[in-house]
Amino acid sequence: MTRPRRGEARTYDFRRPVRLAREHSHMLRVAMQTWSRQATTLLTTSLRVVCQLSNAQIEELSYDEFLTGMPDQSVCAVVTLDPLPGKALISLDLPAVLTMIDHQLGGPGGPDQPDRPLTDIEQSITKTLLTRLLRELTYAFETIAHVEPHLIAIESDARFVQAALPTDPVVVARLDLVIGQLESSVEFCLPFAMLAPSLEAMTRSQESGDKTRVRLEAAERTQQRLSDVQVDVRVRFEPVRLPSEQVGRIAVGDVIALHHPATRPLSVTSAATEFARAVPGASGRKLAVLITDALAEKP
Repeated sequence: MTRPRRGEARTYDFRRPVRLAREHSHMLRVAMQTWSRQATTLLTTSLRVVCQLSNAQIEELSYDEFLTGMPDQSVCAVVTLDPLPGKALISLDLPAVLTMIDHQLGGPGGPDQPDRPLTDIEQSITKTLLTRLLRELTYAFETIAHVEPHLIAIESDARFVQAALPTDPVVVARLDLVIGQLESSVEFCLPFAMLAPSLEAMTRSQESGDKTRVRLEAAERTQQRLSDVQVDVRVRFEPVRLPSEQVGRIAVGDVIALHHPATRPLSVTSAATEFARAVPGASGRKLAVLITDALAEKP
């Protein structure tokens, strides 16, 4: 079974809807692109030949579909990403692995590579190179979770690795690998259960950030609207207490003594709250007051 490439039709199972959100798929793609850039430099310097790891594509499959789509000649690295639960798999074509070993041992890395499992020495060389590549995952996955990758084993048949149940969903990152003139691919399989805790934490963090932003924007809009509201402002003298009998006899022309000293400022109020003091004056032909003291807000 050959996995469809970009732009080709894909089978969609409506009984198993996609669980990976678009934003999470984008973050995983960015993480794998970051890892591929770091790995490209490492491979080129280690093999002393121009290498390139690129074109990261993210797919969601069942574990059985991933195993079925693997080539017959492959090398599968079993990896843990502490503290994430479970095991991840990195699958490489056997000819690509043998070519990398050939280059590391000073060979030409030609296209004619033997069709056989790796020897113990070749496995040791491969483990050393993969361990160095895995170290770059810590930096690449930093936006998703802080992980410490560890290489557990190398298998010639991924069916011997029980990384997930056949029907369990997995996220597969497929990258194109070029080693000199050889074109191959690398597939990074991560069980969805491994990524779920970090993705859920990211979603909660984003939702919390979105709610905070919405609340601040609403408060800012409210503040702007309140700043535009017109309110009644009054300037008054000190109040005077009069007997009710005198109030009842008030007539036009009567003079009421305010007992407000000429040196005492007037009160500036709004909604019965005093917020400033002022002295009377004029602005052109209009009466006005000059604010002399803005009262601090009471705690």
